[in-house]
Amino acid sequence: MFFSRKPKQPPSRQVQLHEYLDLLEGGTEDHAASDAVKRNAVELAGSLRESLRLTAWTAPELARVFVRRAKAHDALLVHVPLDLPDCFFIAIVRHGASTAQEHLLFDIGAEYQLPMLESPDFGVSEPANEANIRHWIPRLQDNSAAFAIIELRGGTYMQLYADAKGFHLEHQLVAAGAHYRSAEPVGVDEAIDTVVSYACGKYEWAYKRWERLEL
Repeated sequence: MFFSRKPKQPPSRQVQLHEYLDLLEGGTEDHAASDAVKRNAVELAGSLRESLRLTAWTAPELARVFVRRAKAHDALLVHVPLDLPDCFFIAIVRHGASTAQEHLLFDIGAEYQLPMLESPDFGVSEPANEANIRHWIPRLQDNSAAFAIIELRGGTYMQLYADAKGFHLEHQLVAAGAHYRSAEPVGVDEAIDTVVSYACGKYEWAYKRWERLEL
């Protein structure tokens, strides 16, 4: 007698922020998901804890997990709280699927913080407004050892430095397991526009080409 093995579920793919933003087009609404949907999302977060570098995470009670439905795409966005305030592991359950096959980390609280511009080599710690960004970022070209950070809070930030090839940018969402770098160096004007977009919450920066970086 022959027994066929159950096909393995494909691993959940970590989506980039622009993919999540596209899901939000058309708005979201509350959704009364079953405990099974919530439990699957919590278990997925637990299984990915190490790769996401969620060192201080403990599984929350299901009552703390909430679900939004993306109207235009009929996808469920299952928000699993992390130990950091207002930070979530979001499991994405597409229409017709029984479990999530996509996920991301997201810091909702960072959306409401005053971003800071930090550059230790220049002794800079100032609000990351457009004027300060345009003043300091070009100076990175004169010192290849210098770097600048746009700090939102905790593990959510953008950083950049410059060398002979141009400006190199990286950004992180919540934890080191969601750390990305620009696919290629950019010129000073594009670097400034990207950082201004990030600091001002405009999200144009999210649609640039980013590659996940293993730290």
